[in-house]
Amino acid sequence: MDSTANYSDVVLPAAFWYEKYDVTFGDMHTFVHPLTPATQPPWEAKHDWEAFKLIAKKFSEMAEKHFPEPVKDVVFNALWMDSPDQLAQSMGEIKDWRNGDTELVPGKTFPNIAIVERDYTQVYDKLVSLGPLVSKPKGYGSKGQYTDLTPIVEDDLKHNEALDVKNDRVYFEKPEQACELILQISPELNGRLSWLFFEEMEKKVGLPLTDMVDAVKNRKVHYKDIISQPRRIHTTPQWSSVLHDKDGKQRTFAPWTMNVERLKPWHTLSGRQEVYYDHQGIRELGEGLPTNKPPLDMVAIGDIKPDKDGPKSKVFRFITPHGKWQIHSSFRDHWPMMHMSRGGPTVWLNPDDATEIEVIDNDWVEMYCENGIEVVRAVVSHQVPRNMAITYHQVERNINVPFSPLAKRNDCSDLRGGNNNATTRILMNPHTMIGGYAQFSYYVNYWGTSPSERDHGVIIRKMPLGSENRPIYQESELDKVPTE
Repeated sequence: MDSTANYSDVVLPAAFWYEKYDVTFGDMHTFVHPLTPATQPPWEAKHDWEAFKLIAKKFSEMAEKHFPEPVKDVVFNALWMDSPDQLAQSMGEIKDWRNGDTELVPGKTFPNIAIVERDYTQVYDKLVSLGPLVSKPKGYGSKGQYTDLTPIVEDDLKHNEALDVKNDRVYFEKPEQACELILQISPELNGRLSWLFFEEMEKKVGLPLTDMVDAVKNRKVHYKDIISQPRRIHTTPQWSSVLHDKDGKQRTFAPWTMNVERLKPWHTLSGRQEVYYDHQGIRELGEGLPTNKPPLDMVAIGDIKPDKDGPKSKVFRFITPHGKWQIHSSFRDHWPMMHMSRGGPTVWLNPDDATEIEVIDNDWVEMYCENGIEVVRAVVSHQVPRNMAITYHQVERNINVPFSPLAKRNDCSDLRGGNNNATTRILMNPHTMIGGYAQFSYYVNYWGTSPSERDHGVIIRKMPLGSENRPIYQESELDKVPTE
């Protein structure tokens, strides 16, 4: 359990990777992998899917009393990528209806507005069954590619022995059934569905494309298949890589091959690769053409106060890359991993920088700025460029986090050192706030306002250890924390 639970009112014990049925697939490789239980979840832990079902079932029961009839809800939606919303800002001109520049028009100068009817008594039923909307024209898809799922539902899913059918609808109440359904409605693993998507794309781009998946049109990967062996995906319109030739022989993954070899238009205003962005907001930011942007001056924006830089301290560029011995916060506090990573939080420094502030390898140091304080041990290595400090991200504060003398001196509310986020803050790039204009339109996990919290500055000094020459961990010894 990581520290996220510290900010929660209710924590549900969830089964871990090797205690449940699940499926994993990422956009950085072309294989789909299963998770299967090697052992049952201990104590009260449950599969995520089982927890969702319990909550949904109880919610539906309570709704019989509190929301017995369907209710209507007003929902705002962003101006979506790969949709007509991309033409909302004509000529890339910014007109604000609040200033009287234009009229308030939903879907153009204002978010899309939809009236959604919600039947809260059916939450559980909707969770564990495939709804009817996917069987409407263009009712299913993503990234601008949509099709009618009716052939898949009627010919495949309703005859799939791993799934249930009730009231002419497909149900998947068990975790392994949910995994099976995900695979069968994924064009990456259902050749026929990929072919249907390409058929729709042909109508949009005016090019023959279905031949790319003719060789795998009848290929379907089931959950039981990947349990026996991970399987590779095949070509789909949602991704840009051609993964096999016309005979079905696999090719090495390479992005954009569909755009280059089959002339599928790029998802831009012109349909081509672009280096100039003719949008008012981008021009005003000076980024119409590719622009070199040096790191932000953290002193100028106030994150670092030079007057707080002592004689044996120094300002560093602070970056937080992915961890060497962990996957984000997972496994960070696992004993073998801790053994390889010095058993606690660290910062990597260049030897010349370390000498300059009189720090040697494994010394305790304090990293600080106006955002917070982090207490770590120094890893001195020639791998690190000068003037740069590296802390691998998502370090939890549950192991080997002593009190900070600097925090005590400044009467901070939390006297322990923070984690890698203590000294950083989120900075928004206004460039990414543009919406409703070609490829600069919103889509979940695709394009949107991206926070940057990994390019900051810190001051680093050797941490004073007091008369006993050791870090202090126990609250009973707070009086021993020095304040110099």
